[in-house]
Amino acid sequence: MLRRLICLVLCLHVPLAQAEIALPEIGDAAGGLLSAQLEQRIGVTFMRQVRAAMPLVDDALINGYVDGLGQRLGRNSSDSARGFSFFVVVDPTLNAFAGPGGNIGVHSGLILTTETEDELASVLGHEIAHVTQRHLPRAFEHQQRMTVPTIAAMLGAIILGAYGGGDAGVAAITAVQAGAVQNRIDFTRHNESEADRIGIQTLARAGFDARAMADFFGRMQQSGRYSAGQQLPEFLRTHPVTLDRIAESRDRARQMPLRRVPDSGMYLHMRERVRVLTGTGPTESLRYYKQNPTPDGPMAAKAWRYGKVLALLRAGQSQAASQLLTGLSAGAPDFLPYRVARVEIALGESKPATASALARNDLKLFPADQALLALLGQAELRSGNAEATRALLGDFIYRPQPPPHILELLAQAADKRGDQVEAYQMRAEYHVQNGRLEVAMEQLRRASKLQPIAYAQLATIEARLRQLQDDLEFERQFFGRRSLTIL
Repeated sequence: MLRRLICLVLCLHVPLAQAEIALPEIGDAAGGLLSAQLEQRIGVTFMRQVRAAMPLVDDALINGYVDGLGQRLGRNSSDSARGFSFFVVVDPTLNAFAGPGGNIGVHSGLILTTETEDELASVLGHEIAHVTQRHLPRAFEHQQRMTVPTIAAMLGAIILGAYGGGDAGVAAITAVQAGAVQNRIDFTRHNESEADRIGIQTLARAGFDARAMADFFGRMQQSGRYSAGQQLPEFLRTHPVTLDRIAESRDRARQMPLRRVPDSGMYLHMRERVRVLTGTGPTESLRYYKQNPTPDGPMAAKAWRYGKVLALLRAGQSQAASQLLTGLSAGAPDFLPYRVARVEIALGESKPATASALARNDLKLFPADQALLALLGQAELRSGNAEATRALLGDFIYRPQPPPHILELLAQAADKRGDQVEAYQMRAEYHVQNGRLEVAMEQLRRASKLQPIAYAQLATIEARLRQLQDDLEFERQFFGRRSLTIL
């Protein structure tokens, strides 16, 4: 229910009485109530809350692909200087949403439903347009006498849906709307049309097929044609599709130059990786590849076999996975997914030295690749070389949103090295990224009480505690009730 609330509200959908209002025409929103700086800070908080409430894909290869695809579109958007962040939610439903601060989420189910990279790009381009046109801030600004506390109450109601039950969240939003807003926020045809128009332009400029948006929306509309109410796919509920809208998208696409970037096969392979890593378990994954025939087309067939490799590996059948991968790699020895899979298989066979050698060799071809670095750090840690793990991954801590699995490896490496202060610090940052600020602060307090502790370390910890306390107060202001996790 939380996912629905976040998608509904943060994508400008609050279908409380199935009523719609017109949102303002798009113009300059400088100096509006929700400034760019405030929106960015809300965006950071939003992502922490998302991680606390939603299962996200924490796989460097998948995230790297989706982020690369999104950044390519972002560079060709109407606001190319704006920062975007893309993430994948483990959820079989068909949906995508744009949150504050340029954070764009896509459900694993939507990735599996798209048939081409162009279709996936069309969805991301549509959500990017919602961000660049500032539809969410404008919706807030449009409400009569909307104040920061009112925005806080609404955002808090979204999170309340997770911790107090879905009905409580809807009731809270209803109360905020009825008592302070009077109007209901909802996408209008104008907003959706604008996101389509600008998204198609972005799609074409980035080298994708501009017709893909209409094709994908058309398939979604057809799938829900005979459905009603709650049976509609989530994407159709949050992005209403009409025949007129599809026709308009097709007309716009015809005006765009058709220039295609050669398909590397990465999309098809990452779609299979998503299928396996977000599935219910190895048994079901293997059953899928046993029950479904190899698809037509050479690249689709290779991607299908790659998915089977991953399914075998998850099921503990590393030898069978290795044999199948050998045949795939022979035709494309430098393809990144195959090289990553070789390292994963070596780790699955409890051969960390082999995995380390493979990863180091692969990094010569793919310098600084996050998936290979993480696997190398894991291999070195299993080999008893915790210092190497720290040297390889230590710089990740300075990134805006360090991956939780990297922070977990750094905490384990610190434990192995006997540096308990750093271990507490890494665990604290792990909890920060997962939206558990109180737990993170407790980790830092424990670190500060350890003896001996260097003055510089203590000063760093105290400064971080002050920063997290400020973040916690901000979260309480804008998101209200929080989920408390006890160690």
